[in-house]
Amino acid sequence: MHLSLKESEFQSFSDLIFRYTGIRMTGKKKELIASRLFKRIVTHNCHSYGEYFDILKRDETGEEKKVFINLITTHVTHFFREQDHFQFIDKLLAKEETPPSKIWSAASSTGEEAYSAALVLHDRLGPGKWSVLGTDISTESIENAKEGFFPIEGSERIPEYYTKRYCLKGKQEYEGSFTFEKEIRFGVHFETMNLMHFSDLPGRFRPNIVFLRNVLIYFEQKEKQKIIDKIESMLPHGSILIIGHSESLNGIHHNFKLLQTSIYKKL
Repeated sequence: MHLSLKESEFQSFSDLIFRYTGIRMTGKKKELIASRLFKRIVTHNCHSYGEYFDILKRDETGEEKKVFINLITTHVTHFFREQDHFQFIDKLLAKEETPPSKIWSAASSTGEEAYSAALVLHDRLGPGKWSVLGTDISTESIENAKEGFFPIEGSERIPEYYTKRYCLKGKQEYEGSFTFEKEIRFGVHFETMNLMHFSDLPGRFRPNIVFLRNVLIYFEQKEKQKIIDKIESMLPHGSILIIGHSESLNGIHHNFKLLQTSIYKKL
């Protein structure tokens, strides 16, 4: 079956995506949206993208909305991505008399970022003295993160120092995967959350380091400002905000001081 996504249909989906996530899809994303939604077209035996849009609009349970968001949001991640950020945290923990101990991974995807941070925290501070919260808009990604098992190839991104101490190879039904020692897993928690529609963090979590990496690039200026305002309001003085190397806070009103590329400290 071959279907084309009409311009009017793309605009309807684009508006819906913006309403649900705060992310604005430009015309450059038209083919991406068409390909990602095609499987739902087939599942529902739709004869057009417009028919699927009508199904979304009539969705009273919210289940199709979850599937839709999972399909159109990007989940690219790996352990110790942009490794200099974790090296910065490791040095910070080593030199501070009262080191930061609570990290929020604000777009944690399937959990690799959160667990990378947990390894650094645990190694420096010890068991029970730290916590990590991972949140993401994708329910599917969060469920995978909660399971805590990852393809064995993913461990190649983790420095050998940590793999030898804290990683465990899966056995039987988990053959070909790995997980972490229980002291690591117990300190990491995951919850589904929309960055555009939250007033507080799950469990009233209060971080002093926030990973907001490779997130702002998907938002327009007004939405970027809204997100930064929320994060700044919940952080105590001296907290650290880390964004992606391809991002900046240029044009955003904030109360952060740039420490080094993509790393900020709240004044």
